[in-house]
Amino acid sequence: MSGKITDSKGEPMPGASVVAVHTPSGTQYATIADNSGNYRIQNMRVGGPYTVNVSFIGYSTQSYTEINLKLGETYVQDGLVAEATTALAEVVVTAGLRNSMLSSERSGTQTNVSSRDIASLPSIDRSITDFAKYTPQSQGNSFGGRDGRFNTITVDGAAFNNNFGLSSNPLPGGNAQPISLDAIEEISVSVAPYDVTRSQFTGASINAVTRSGDNTLKGSVYTYIRPKSFTGSTVDGNDVAGANDRNSQNYGLRLGGPIIKNKLFFFISGEYEKESVPGVTWRPSTDGVSVPDQMISRTLESDMVEVRNYLINTHNYDPGKYKDFDPFMNKNTKILARLDWNISKEHKFTIRYNDVIGTSDQQTNSTSGPPNNTRGSGRISNQSMAFSNTFYGFQNTVRSLTGELNSNFASKISNKFLASYTFIQDTRTSNSDFFPFVDIWEGGDQYMSFGYELFTYNNDVQNKTMSFTDNVTINLNQHTVTAGIAFDRLWFRNSYIREGTSYYRFASVADFLNNAQPTGFGVTYGYNGEDAPGAEATFGLGALYAQDEWAVMPKLKITYGVRVEMPFYFDDPEGNPAISALTFAEGKKMDVGSWPDSKVTVSPRFGFNYDVKGDRSLQVRGGTGLFTGLLPFVWFTNQPTNSGMIQVPEIGWGTGSSAANLVGMRFNPDYKAVIASDPARFPQSPSTLPNNASLAQVSKDFKLPQVWRSNIAVDIELPWSMIFTTEAIYSTDINAVMQQNINEAAYSGTLAGPDNRPYWASTTAAKVNSSVSNAMELTNVTEGYQYSITGMLTKNFSNGFSGMFAYTFTEAKDLTSNPGSSASSAWSSNTSVYSLNNPGLSWSNFATPHKIIGNVSYRIEYARNFATTFSLVYQGYQTGRWSYTYSNDLNGDGNSSDLMYVPNTGSELTFANVVVSGVVTMTAAEQASAFWNYLNSNEYLSAKKGSYAGRFGEVRPWLHRFDMKLLQDIFSNFGKDRKYTLQLSLDMLNVGNLINDEWGTYTYNPLASFDNVRPLTVVSRGSATSAPTFRLNATSLDDFAKKTTLSKSISTSSTWGALLGIRLIF
Repeated sequence: MSGKITDSKGEPMPGASVVAVHTPSGTQYATIADNSGNYRIQNMRVGGPYTVNVSFIGYSTQSYTEINLKLGETYVQDGLVAEATTALAEVVVTAGLRNSMLSSERSGTQTNVSSRDIASLPSIDRSITDFAKYTPQSQGNSFGGRDGRFNTITVDGAAFNNNFGLSSNPLPGGNAQPISLDAIEEISVSVAPYDVTRSQFTGASINAVTRSGDNTLKGSVYTYIRPKSFTGSTVDGNDVAGANDRNSQNYGLRLGGPIIKNKLFFFISGEYEKESVPGVTWRPSTDGVSVPDQMISRTLESDMVEVRNYLINTHNYDPGKYKDFDPFMNKNTKILARLDWNISKEHKFTIRYNDVIGTSDQQTNSTSGPPNNTRGSGRISNQSMAFSNTFYGFQNTVRSLTGELNSNFASKISNKFLASYTFIQDTRTSNSDFFPFVDIWEGGDQYMSFGYELFTYNNDVQNKTMSFTDNVTINLNQHTVTAGIAFDRLWFRNSYIREGTSYYRFASVADFLNNAQPTGFGVTYGYNGEDAPGAEATFGLGALYAQDEWAVMPKLKITYGVRVEMPFYFDDPEGNPAISALTFAEGKKMDVGSWPDSKVTVSPRFGFNYDVKGDRSLQVRGGTGLFTGLLPFVWFTNQPTNSGMIQVPEIGWGTGSSAANLVGMRFNPDYKAVIASDPARFPQSPSTLPNNASLAQVSKDFKLPQVWRSNIAVDIELPWSMIFTTEAIYSTDINAVMQQNINEAAYSGTLAGPDNRPYWASTTAAKVNSSVSNAMELTNVTEGYQYSITGMLTKNFSNGFSGMFAYTFTEAKDLTSNPGSSASSAWSSNTSVYSLNNPGLSWSNFATPHKIIGNVSYRIEYARNFATTFSLVYQGYQTGRWSYTYSNDLNGDGNSSDLMYVPNTGSELTFANVVVSGVVTMTAAEQASAFWNYLNSNEYLSAKKGSYAGRFGEVRPWLHRFDMKLLQDIFSNFGKDRKYTLQLSLDMLNVGNLINDEWGTYTYNPLASFDNVRPLTVVSRGSATSAPTFRLNATSLDDFAKKTTLSKSISTSSTWGALLGIRLIF
């Protein structure tokens, strides 16, 4: 809180006493106005209401009441004192009289979600991230066009992140929400905060503060129920498979109150949740024809029965179900406890502990595999099916302890010390017996999978984080100076044994059943029989920072400061001489025995706020500065994991020269016997590297991610407590993050024909060292930018109404979205016309051009004991982007990552006849004609004729949805200050779909495998003298016609859903 104290003539009142009292707890914060009459109180409780008393000797005391403080915002409360002989009525300030957006303290971009919003806006998942969508610049977990893994989340000021970064969820705990929403007081999302105490993000800073106790014992017990009938079961007249599998229930309580009145308070929260969700809803076909909108795969049920019987009879292994899969189960238990101690008027102490344990079921990995094995369609898709034993689970544990001491010294100096410890563990589980993971292809694409999930064997991640921060603030008349120091220590242990039970790929069902030679193989294992080796890494980040907030004049306030950060890399991993002896592209070497040099990053920042008219009815604000963030640390542990000193680097045999290792090989379910039988190819010590090992390192010049971000905004006060805001934000990458394969050789030449992209003559020719699959280096690049323009209308809560409506246009481009959790997958899953080392700047997958969001809420109390709240939320946005690529490898690098050339005429591409059992089912001419007609009917592709499709070049269709929440309160007073409320709630998502099952549905592209649309399959790659040949990615012309028509997604993601709540509040 800050402000200026003046007398009735407008003159400053230095020495005036300002005492703010948090009314519910009696907590007091006191200070004295400086020589300019300004005052500032730091480190106050969020919420309220507060009463502020302003006094001066010889003057009457003035009180300001009903003041509520928002998270991350400084409330401005000016004071007026008059001589005691002058009658001056008490001034009452009520929440909503002046929107906090119109404040001299505001310069950057921030969205606040109050406790009223949390209670009244719809949320089925009951997650912090559910409310982040109300930030106009958001798209899912991404903000302003940035990867959501580059956000940071703090709870009560302490970092609370998914540091390892195996998923896009910024919170730890997997599917479980690590803190109950009932324990959260308020949430804020900052995209461009110029406060130098904020760091460790290049996306957004998401902050939450937990509830605390006060002088009144109060709490709530509740249950939320989602029965099977509360999920829509049809889309566009089609039944949704698995809709009746979705149901959930959770039980919880919260309780807070005094231990010693005005002195010591407690708050506790506990919650248990059990949820059943649709698992795999795809099913095999009876005729070999896929029907994607009915979730029917081309995989024949008869083939799956035959393979299952063979595995049981020959290898005594039951691969599980192949249809009618069980629903997936998610369970979690979470607790939180907090103590607040008012040591004195000058010192306050808070300690918080929270704990969550959760389990969840997961579907098998879609397309990833060992090196030198080309990716196909998803393992569970219109092209392929997998048995249930390929599924896996997670057991997630999160424990966190935070302590905070706030101190005020005299009237000018305050200090905040914060320390925290967090333990996170994510362990994979499986119901399968140990058995190799097997992919069976058919017709050149993925067809069937079974076995122990290929990335689950002894997969365990642990992360311990210890942090401390100390900030001191000094008030110096018009200047408020803040200086601080921070340090974080992060320790990781990663046990990650890809294909730990071995991996086989076969060209057909017949090949597998007849024990033919596989077309692919992969394995990783620990030396000397160790089953669960683990790579460890310890990282530190130290920071020094200082800033000055200067009230230049009554209308203008500026903030300027600098943050200096330096990473520390502890405990160098063990080096491998066999790797150090290798030379890679451009003479580069690999040193897996050392971490990068510590590179200091300097982040200067500047923000301003200008009150144009002097009455806060029109303000211009903005700023510019550098922001340094962290990254998924899984990319760091790739270095020791793949060093060959802890475990053998991942072996992958399949294409190119690696295929020679498959000669004479046969399927053997005893993976340990396979390793032990051939020590030449499967070394048992790190003295030698196996053929086709996959290596990784972090560049010695690596710097933490850093962006330069600026914003400019205008806020205009309108009648009826409304504010119109227009805002522009621009960011450019200073240090972006990218994987590069330094084992990639120079091109062999360019392809013949109109598509004259560079190519390699073979996958062997694509490597500098043919004995190494790839050698990944985590490095920095400077290309990339994001900008957004927002127009927003907000109405602060008054007369029962509140709401907002916003439109945002966003453009973002980058070199890569780093689409993977391992170094090799983050590189190979990108797309490019040329080398994946030089993918070119293109559209980002983290931004779509247009987003509209709005909400309105109304509360009315009536008949003395009743209140009804109704909230409606609208979202309209484009649901993502697509890239157009080929199935199979076109340029010879061994990856299915080639962006499609769009022919200028119907005769530019060469097609091959499709022959099945000696019969031509699609002629080359028929395919050429069908593809040309498809191209002309596609708005994006027809505009790209004669050029290449861009990475994420096509924007997906719009999605329009309405969500609603209805709250019915029945309350009664017992005694003077005791109020009991029975509250019934109904949260409903996608309300329009309940009215009409064609509304609010996602669009599905049958030719897409995740973000890649693949109309064509490469039959032959071509060369400098011959053009490539292709075939349609379909079984027939009719099949291709169906696949080229966008369909509604027949899944529960497209249907309505509801959550019923029953709560007693006391």
